[in-house]
Amino acid sequence: MKQVDVAIVGAGIMGLAHAIHAVRAGLTVAVFERSPEARGASVRNFGMLAVVAQAPGKQLDAAQRSLACWQEVALHAGIAMRRAGCLFLARAPEEMQVLEESAVVNRDNDHSLELLPRSALSDYAPNLPSDQLLGGLWSADAWKVDQRQALARIADWLQSEHGVSFHFSTNVHSVTTGALETSAGTFKAGQIILCGGDEFETLFPDTFRALGVTRCQLQMLRTPPQPDNWQLKPFILGGLSMTRYNLFETCPSLPALKDYQKTHYASHLAHGVHVIACQEPDGSITIGDSHAYGDAPDGGRSDEIDQLILSDLSGMIALPDPRISQRWIGHYAYLPSRETLILLPTDGVTAVTMTNGQGMTHGFSVAEDVIQDLFG
Repeated sequence: MKQVDVAIVGAGIMGLAHAIHAVRAGLTVAVFERSPEARGASVRNFGMLAVVAQAPGKQLDAAQRSLACWQEVALHAGIAMRRAGCLFLARAPEEMQVLEESAVVNRDNDHSLELLPRSALSDYAPNLPSDQLLGGLWSADAWKVDQRQALARIADWLQSEHGVSFHFSTNVHSVTTGALETSAGTFKAGQIILCGGDEFETLFPDTFRALGVTRCQLQMLRTPPQPDNWQLKPFILGGLSMTRYNLFETCPSLPALKDYQKTHYASHLAHGVHVIACQEPDGSITIGDSHAYGDAPDGGRSDEIDQLILSDLSGMIALPDPRISQRWIGHYAYLPSRETLILLPTDGVTAVTMTNGQGMTHGFSVAEDVIQDLFG
């Protein structure tokens, strides 16, 4: 293989985002992936582009920039993508107070929020138990992509339309300035970008370890396709999400909601549960998730956590077919108080990792900035 300008290790969303911005800059690109296709956090998620969840300012601007790239790529690569919107539901006065304050404090920024009374909720989603709900907060600024097919289609498009060479089922054993030693031989590159997600034991492990990077392990579930063409347009979220998302961080009553949750949701908090539900293109419902921080072992599923997730969801929406057909565990790299980790472990090598689980929402803007910094 001839030398390329950029070699990217990892074909998840971060790796593909760097490949896209590199070819836009006129660079030649090769991508290396140890599996036959991407199998990590980029496919084990909700397919949610959570613009609504971002704090106003730089974080929101970056998410909007990333969204614009997603929209362009989805059009060219044939990816299913829709503006699903997001519906936060309140069942307790403490939750409703936070929603009311959020609608006010975010009135003059780029968020589009609408406070909903109980009587209006059925206009946005079906099967909501109105007798248990006090109201909601609606935002159109959440997009749904089909995470199960998006990465493969982006890779096909990059290969066929932009000449990116992909090396799947190829392990990268070591990286030095200008060269990669792989299971398929030695490859040369002017710049090497590592986008391995939570895989940081193989390449430059001491660099990651010195910063204290660990993992977040999460549990997710999926139902069968819902019967009779039942449709759920928005993402459904509840009070546990309000204390996790930056959208609500400036609400004066947020501390009171946190105190309420410590009393009424102690088990959920202990397992990092905050519930999201969304519908996939085939009609199935993806449900999650929990968060266990640290180097949690693979395969440690918990029936208790599944029940905590499902019981909380049942208080927000009644699915026509609530049976669970799939269960899985996901991981992403985690570093407290950091959103993105960019390291320069040696000359000509850059490691880029999202450390807050929002690679789908921010990956394209992060990659754009990295390519700009490296190549001008």
